[in-house]
Amino acid sequence: MSKKPIIGIIGKAVPYNEEYLWHQITCYDEIRYLVVKNGGIAIELLPTQDILDFTDVESDYTNIQEKNILTDEELEDLDTQIQLCDGFILQGGLYSLKYEVEIAKKVLKLNKPLIGICAGFNNILRALGTDVILDETRSHDFFDINYRHKVNIQKDTMLYNLIGEEVIEVNSIHSMIAPKEAVEPFAKISSFSQDGLVESFELKDKKFVVGIKWHPELMLKEEYVDKLFERFISACLKE
Repeated sequence: MSKKPIIGIIGKAVPYNEEYLWHQITCYDEIRYLVVKNGGIAIELLPTQDILDFTDVESDYTNIQEKNILTDEELEDLDTQIQLCDGFILQGGLYSLKYEVEIAKKVLKLNKPLIGICAGFNNILRALGTDVILDETRSHDFFDINYRHKVNIQKDTMLYNLIGEEVIEVNSIHSMIAPKEAVEPFAKISSFSQDGLVESFELKDKKFVVGIKWHPELMLKEEYVDKLFERFISACLKE
């Protein structure tokens, strides 16, 4: 029997709410489900920092405003977690934190398979040395599971080979956007929105690295979602 790959889903710190009492680190169950459904074993990777409150961030959606710098020991402890896994998923969410970027840097250096969804897309770009910007118009921020807009898939990409279509419809739940000039020097752009913003990218020189601005885990009925995770899990098996 072949060994199933272990997929590390990087936990997302949730802003602390005194009324709830507990601090929370979140794993979206739709992502865990896609990993398990397509042949992987899902585990959640947690921050190694000796703190409880990760909410020292601005509330203007500009993301990395956290003041918690990781120590050498905390970075080494991240390494220990990373060695447990064959592949990794960076989740979406309202905020991004430094440990997510540090994990992305380490995974890229090790050339292990990686998917970044929404904020995870942002954090792969940050690990590569670039960044996203705030969409002042909020024209891509629709907190609606049924909302869809068209994206154009580039033909000479893994994503096109996987989907086989030049145009698909996806959801759009993000306030940070990626102009072409912020991505093109660092990654192969695989799709654009109709207003010219980058919707996905991939790294040609890595085993499997994909950043996606939309949320495939909220599009479970789409056949290509399983195809994407099957391809990802397959790349992890080769580890």
